[in-house]
Amino acid sequence: MDELSPELLLRHSRPGPRYTSYPTVPHWTHDVGDAEFTARLPRASGPTSVYVHVPFCKEQCSFCGCNMVVAGRREPGTRSLDALARQVAALPLEAEQVPVQRIHLGGGTPTWHTPAELERLFAILATRFRPVPGAEISVEADPEVTTDAHVRTLAALGVNRLSMGVQSFDPEVLAGVNRPQRSHRVFEIMDLARALGMHSLNLDLMVGLPRQTPDRFAATLATTLKMRPDRLAIFGYAHVPWLKAHQKKIDAAALPGPVDRVALFLLAHRLLTEAGYQAIGMDHFALVDDGLSQAQRAGELHRNFMGYTTQPGGRLVGLGMSAISELPDLYVQQHSKLSTWWKAVEEGAPVQERGIVLTAEDQLRRDLINALMCNFRVDFAAFGQAHGLDFQEHFALELSELGPLIEDGLLEHKDGLLEVPLRGRLLVRNVAMVFDPWLRAPAAAGPRFSQTV
Repeated sequence: MDELSPELLLRHSRPGPRYTSYPTVPHWTHDVGDAEFTARLPRASGPTSVYVHVPFCKEQCSFCGCNMVVAGRREPGTRSLDALARQVAALPLEAEQVPVQRIHLGGGTPTWHTPAELERLFAILATRFRPVPGAEISVEADPEVTTDAHVRTLAALGVNRLSMGVQSFDPEVLAGVNRPQRSHRVFEIMDLARALGMHSLNLDLMVGLPRQTPDRFAATLATTLKMRPDRLAIFGYAHVPWLKAHQKKIDAAALPGPVDRVALFLLAHRLLTEAGYQAIGMDHFALVDDGLSQAQRAGELHRNFMGYTTQPGGRLVGLGMSAISELPDLYVQQHSKLSTWWKAVEEGAPVQERGIVLTAEDQLRRDLINALMCNFRVDFAAFGQAHGLDFQEHFALELSELGPLIEDGLLEHKDGLLEVPLRGRLLVRNVAMVFDPWLRAPAAAGPRFSQTV
C-alpha cells in the first residue's frame, strides 16, 4: 500500500453494510420464511455447510455487535440444546445423514457451554450431518471462559480450527470496552490446541477502540505475532449506539478519529505482510501457505454468511437463534430473540423470521459482488459468457460511477478487466456497493450503516 494515505481512503468512505452476501440484508421481507425454506432446502445443490449460533456469553463487551444473551444460569443452555435437537430432527433434508464440508459454531460464546454440553451439541448434529474427510470444523472461543477441558473435548470431537476474539492485548484499551482478558491465557490455549492437532488457529483484533494509539496497537500486534496464528481478522469497530444501545457505555471522546483509525489498519497491514501474512479480502490475513491464501492466489476464494472460505457456493444450513441459512436462490433468518426462537421450535411454529427469494438478477449481482470481495477482479468476457450477457452493456450505469476510484488509483478498469489493486483493497466494499441496487434507495428508507473505513 505504498503512498496510500488515510486522507485518500477517507475521501471515498461512506456508510455501507459489511458485505457477507447480497441482496442487502435489511431489504429482506417477513413474507418469506419456513415454507420457502422447506421446499427449497432438499433440492439445493452444491456442498453443504452448517452454522450453529450459540448466543450465550458470561458478560457483554461494550463493543459487541453480535446477537447475544448474557446468561449466568445454566438452564437457558439446556433449553437451547433441547430446542436445537428438535430443530435438527425436523430439517427437511434429502437424506437421513448429509455429508458436510464445514461446521462452524459461532456466537455469542460457544465455549460458554460446558464440555459435556458441547459433546451433546455435536451428537445432535451427528444425527443428520456427517463431516466428509478433511472437513473444516471450527469453533469460536473466549479465552477467559475456555478451559483446558474445553480444548481437549473439542479436539476429541474433531474440531480442527479454533478462533478467538481477543480484540486487543492492551489492558487500558480492554478496560475501555469491558473486556476482561489475560494474554498468557491466549498463549496457553493456542499451545494446547496445537499440541492436540488443531491445524488452523485464528485471532480477531479490532481497530478503532477507545484509547487505541499507533504505539499501543503496534504492541498488540507484536504480541499477536509471537503467537503466530494461522489467520487473523482485523475488524473495524463500528460505533453504532443507535443500533446497539450498550455501546453508549463507551466513551466516544476516547475513540480514535477517522484519520487515526485508518492509520491503525494501514499499520496492521504493513506489519503483518512484513511478517509473512497475505492480505485476504478486505480485513483478513493468513500465512502464505494457508488454504485461504492459496485459494485467493488461485482466484478460488469464496464468501458466505460465515465469512471467507475455500469452499465453493452451495448451501449453508443455519441453526439456532438468529442463524441465517443461505441457499443458491434463498436466504432466511431465524427469530433473533431467544425466547421467541425456542418457543417457536418447541411448539412447531414457523421459526424463520424473514428472508428473500433471489431473482436471477439477484444471483447475478451476488456472483459479481463475491468475485470483487474475494478475488478483487472481474473479467468482463468470462463473467458475461458464464451469465449470458454483455457485461459492459448490462452494468453500464455502475461502470460510469467508478470514475473517482479509478482516478485515484484505487481501482483499475482496462482491457476488459475490473481489478482492485493492492492499494485499493481496503475500499473494496465501496466498489461492491456500486453494484447493489438496493443501496440506491433513498437514505431515509434504509438502515443507518457504519462507515466503510
